[in-house]
Amino acid sequence: MSSSAVAADPVAIPAPERVKRRGTPAWIGGVGYLIVLAEIVLFALTAPGFLAPSNLVTMLTQAAVYAIAAFGLTIVVIVGGDDVTRGGIDLSIGATLGFTGAIVALLLQQGIPFAAAVGIGLLLAATAGAINGAVIVAGVRPLLVTLATMSALLSLTIVITDNVKVAVSDDALIWLRDGSLFGVPGSVLLLLVIFAVIVVVIGRTRLGVNAYAVGQNPLAAKIAGLSPGRYVFGSYIVAGVLAGIAGIAMTGRLSAALPGIGEQVLIDILLASFMSIAFSRRLVVTVSGTLFSAVFVAVLNNGFVSLGVESQWVGITKGALILVVLAVAAVRERKGR
Repeated sequence: MSSSAVAADPVAIPAPERVKRRGTPAWIGGVGYLIVLAEIVLFALTAPGFLAPSNLVTMLTQAAVYAIAAFGLTIVVIVGGDDVTRGGIDLSIGATLGFTGAIVALLLQQGIPFAAAVGIGLLLAATAGAINGAVIVAGVRPLLVTLATMSALLSLTIVITDNVKVAVSDDALIWLRDGSLFGVPGSVLLLLVIFAVIVVVIGRTRLGVNAYAVGQNPLAAKIAGLSPGRYVFGSYIVAGVLAGIAGIAMTGRLSAALPGIGEQVLIDILLASFMSIAFSRRLVVTVSGTLFSAVFVAVLNNGFVSLGVESQWVGITKGALILVVLAVAAVRERKGR
């Protein structure tokens, strides 16, 4: 049986956002939105200048970077399953982001045209994802594979930058940072285009339906004629490319590539992806939930900075949130079984 036939079959496993989990209250899917709203109200009342237009733009551009990278992780989780130890996970997302940003910045410093620099950077990001995917499909745990790739890319970024900031100025990067169209910041426009493409592919095409089928039950998908390994391999390539795009956007926002930025943003990317379960009635990661989770993370960072909260307490808060989210997912999985 062909994969296209499987996708068209009405008994094929549907996208999680279209299915209601038995016994789950309808209000569960609104919890995430209430959390974001409460967070915004709290910081608006306590943080000086929080609602200033310039600060709102800053938060949106921060959220754009987190969301673009987190979309890649979300796709990996959708295709590989949300069991953190055995399913889809990519700890190298942040390192790929930082590495790609550094490569593009260095190439631009050497006078390479922007389009060529971006093409080379994204090709290398896709290669990192392909390495992850190939080794994982060969049978090695994703957690271990991507941890190793993360370590290699972080070290390689330090080597190529001599562990110093790589300042860069390019018209396209400046537009991503300061430009706008109809009042919408450039990086936010980039985010919306990527979001729209992913939503259409994941939610409205046979490829997306098959991806969900592979993630929910790879054995059943294989019996139905799909190739789980091919989808898993592809998901890591997509994750690498999206991390690379986020890295370029980050370099534009900072006007420089920072050697340690990949390690710094990893926790934000993980939180943006896994917290998306709070926006789903079925308590599963979703693309739309990831978008709002990225806004939550950006608001959290900005609000804490405005209040003068020390960075270590910010890190503790994020770590605690991730533990809560994973605990909820584990309980959900246990009940499902």
